Amino acid sequence: MSWLVRHLRNSSLLQQLKTRQKEIARIFWVILVVIAVIFILYKAVVDWKQIQNVQWHFHPRSLLVSFGVHSISLLLTACCWALIMGRISGVKTFWEHVRIFCLTNLSQRLPTLFPYLAARTEAYVALGVPREITLTAMAIEVAVTLLSATLVTGLTLLLGVFSLKGYLGLLLSGLLLAPMMLILFPQRFLIVVNKSLIYLKRPPIGNVINVCHTASWTGLFMIIWLNSGVLYYFLISGLCEIPPEEIPFLISVSAVSGLAGWLGQLIFLPTPAVRQLALAYLISLGFPMPIAIAFALFARVCMMIFELIWAGVWTIVPRRITLSHHR
Repeated sequence: MSWLVRHLRNSSLLQQLKTRQKEIARIFWVILVVIAVIFILYKAVVDWKQIQNVQWHFHPRSLLVSFGVHSISLLLTACCWALIMGRISGVKTFWEHVRIFCLTNLSQRLPTLFPYLAARTEAYVALGVPREITLTAMAIEVAVTLLSATLVTGLTLLLGVFSLKGYLGLLLSGLLLAPMMLILFPQRFLIVVNKSLIYLKRPPIGNVINVCHTASWTGLFMIIWLNSGVLYYFLISGLCEIPPEEIPFLISVSAVSGLAGWLGQLIFLPTPAVRQLALAYLISLGFPMPIAIAFALFARVCMMIFELIWAGVWTIVPRRITLSHHR
């Protein structure tokens, strides 16, 4: 009887925790925002002379170039997704994969991972592709993204772009292991997936990928991360003067902040907040903190506008065109 009473108490305690989960999360983020504001004000006072020396301007040409650079990254990412999904699903409508990517990519900007997963999987359900196939392709995409970002970060560390402490290098090495295993042994990954599918009474996936596929996708994503650093350069140059020598620094900033955003997404933290906070902190290593905060917010708004433009373009393009062009 005492065991039953304790069990009921524990269950009621769990229910109370569940009901107060949103309230606890809200208090946590309020405290975090207050600390961030205080820190920004402190840095603004400390860096006031540097801020005064910044020559602000507005160069629409640089922002227009940044749209072109971002378009290259977006389309390369969409093409990589098309290659992955084409191999896993067997659906060879290359441009339809690109269209679906561009239309569902905006959902990745939302605070949680679930709308992004739902949007992508349901889009493929309409094509007759089971959700399990789409989720498997997305898992490979995430592994390739994490591995490529980690490799670019490690490369910039070797080049001395950042002078970080040794334990951060060990952390990066640890982050490298899991996606590296998937990239080097994709067949074993598919074996695990197929066992799960058979348990769920779903048809298994054929052995359709090898190391050459995963290595080429990783290399393509590394180019995308490098291009993202160029994008940051043109976005900043649209607001203030910045020498081209800062591009390697911005490439590293792009890779590390992107890595932080994806890891935050995997542990169900608000991805935009994690990525923008990491971006602002890293840029503050080379610029005053208030300028870094302003740029992080400005970059987020610009990239959302760019992605919205491309989503609008693919909405206008008739589906029969994308479905009729086979790779």
